[in-house]
Amino acid sequence: MGAKLLIQRALWTLVDQGVVSFGNFLLNVLLARTLSEEDYGKFALFLGSIFILRTIDYSLLSYPLSVRLCVAGDEERARLLGNTILLTAALSLVLVVVMALGTTVLEVDNIVLPACLCYLCWQAQETSRRCLLADFRYRAAVAGDGIAYVGQAMLISLLAWLDTISLPAALYLMSATFGIGTIMHASKLRYDWPNVAEARLLAREYFSVGKWSLVNYQLVLARVQLLPWMLAGLAGTAATASLQAGLNIANMMNPIIFGIGNAIPQVAAHAYRTGGAIGASRAACGYVLVGLSPILLITAAGILMPQLLLRAVYGPSSPYLAVAAALQLLVIAGALDYIAEMISKTLLGVEAGRLASLVNVAAVGVAAVLALALIGPLGVFGACLALLIANLLRAIGALIAIGWLIANERSRAPAPSKAVSPVPIDKILGAPAEQ
Repeated sequence: MGAKLLIQRALWTLVDQGVVSFGNFLLNVLLARTLSEEDYGKFALFLGSIFILRTIDYSLLSYPLSVRLCVAGDEERARLLGNTILLTAALSLVLVVVMALGTTVLEVDNIVLPACLCYLCWQAQETSRRCLLADFRYRAAVAGDGIAYVGQAMLISLLAWLDTISLPAALYLMSATFGIGTIMHASKLRYDWPNVAEARLLAREYFSVGKWSLVNYQLVLARVQLLPWMLAGLAGTAATASLQAGLNIANMMNPIIFGIGNAIPQVAAHAYRTGGAIGASRAACGYVLVGLSPILLITAAGILMPQLLLRAVYGPSSPYLAVAAALQLLVIAGALDYIAEMISKTLLGVEAGRLASLVNVAAVGVAAVLALALIGPLGVFGACLALLIANLLRAIGALIAIGWLIANERSRAPAPSKAVSPVPIDKILGAPAEQ
């Protein structure tokens, strides 16, 4: 029954994330083929900004909710969801102001309103989706995600066919499909009316649980997003568009990375309660192995036939065919990222966020130094090479971190006749344990 449940959850995780990533892939390809390189470069930067803001919400709200909801009683769930929605609404109002200011500073005033609307609708859709995923209801999320992500690609293709496509119009259509997806997700959830006093206490608890997740996600995004931003600054947004064109194909791994990654924190947290870091690692390993085969298949395809993939996606006369060598580096970097990210998620699940952060700090530092050294002479290829090396070092560091954690737990284990208690990572590192 345990193996059957694992396979069912892992497969529906991949199906749901596959729908999301497939929709994102179609959207990016359509916009890359119809927008100018300058406008598509702006869209790539907009996506990067969205992901940065989304990590704040995920780390401080969605991730703590997923850890707590999986062990909550039936009576507590509706109240927990209602208070979480209230906290999400408050945080969204702050973050949308950041989005507006950032768009204005970048002097792209023509998309301020559609960008902010798209962010709010995207936030609402993702929040309701995460509420379903926190309870392992991946199957229930598929329909709403299909409308939100595949639906927007279909509407964009209609605009392209009518030859009326523009960046603001694309953002408005995305807002509409995200709104519909939100309604579909919300109809499958049961909320209690939020209580402000309870929400305040919950906010403190969520921050305590999610602060290291926030640090880790910002470091991960810094490692990835500094490359397109540095390309934009040093070579223009057209270079950013070329990098994004390669990433669109390499990101075929995203359904596996995000899908399996969505399940690991709560799986590891649940196993950690009884089996410590060793039990959590074993539980997470089953999910990781499910996703490893398709990751390796995509990597092999990207290495062996990059030109064929680029031509099939962007057409035989696309300027993006020149990034074939960069695409080979990107798929290798993606495979390394899968290994590192799954270990990082496991560390977060066993309350070792500080240890995961140390690994990510090192990876960001390496990526920044290499980007400065390589982007100037090598352009897009240099950016991809910097990412590959940084991901390799992150994967090695993550393996060392989880091995060190397990070794410390074993060294502190009592005699076999006595019960084994997990040792909090903060005590291992010499800091007070978090409450």
